[in-house]
Amino acid sequence: MTENNQNNNAEFSEVNSKNSPENQENNASSNSSNNGNEQNLINKIQELEQKNLELNDKLLRTLAEAENIRKRAREESDKASKYAISGFVSDLVVVCENFFMAQENSPKNEIENNIAIKNYATAIEMTQKELLKVLEKNNVKRIFPLNQDFDHNFHEAIAHIESDSKAGSVVQVIQAGYSIAERLIRPALVGVAKEKTPENNQ
Repeated sequence: MTENNQNNNAEFSEVNSKNSPENQENNASSNSSNNGNEQNLINKIQELEQKNLELNDKLLRTLAEAENIRKRAREESDKASKYAISGFVSDLVVVCENFFMAQENSPKNEIENNIAIKNYATAIEMTQKELLKVLEKNNVKRIFPLNQDFDHNFHEAIAHIESDSKAGSVVQVIQAGYSIAERLIRPALVGVAKEKTPENNQ
C-alpha cells in the first residue's frame, strides 16, 4: 500500500512538473522558435524563387539581345556583299552608256550599204548587250524611265517640258540612271511633262 502511494505521488509530481508555469513557458518558447524557423525557411524559399525569376528574365533578355546582334550582323554582311562592287559599277556604267551612245549615233543609212560599218555596228550592239547581262547578273539595273511617272527616288528632273503627255510623266531621258540591289548608284536625268499654257494650246 505504501509502495502504491509512492508511485501515485511520483506520477502526480511528474504531471505537476510538466504543467508548471516554467515548463509551459519553455514549451511556448520552443513552439515560437519552431514557428520562427519555419517562417524564415518560407521567406528564404520565396527569396530564392524571386531571384530565380529575375535570373530567368535576364537570361531571356540576353538571349534575345544576342539574336538581335546576330540578325544585324547578317544584315550588314548581306549589305556589304551586295554593295561591295558599287564603286566599280559606278565607273563601269559610264562605259556601258558610251556603247548606247555609239549605237544611237551610228550612221543608220550607211550601215545597210557598207558591210564593214554594219559589222562594226553589230559588234557594238553585241558588246552592249553582253555588258548589260553582266550588270544584271550582279543586281545592277539600268533606269531608263521614258513615258513612266516621275519617281524622285530614282529620277532627277533637270527640265520641265510643256507636253500633251500626262503631267508628271517622263518625256525625255537625258542620261540613264543605275541602281544596285535597289540602292541608287546614279539617278536618271530626265525632262518631266507639264501642262501647256493656254497661249501654247492655240
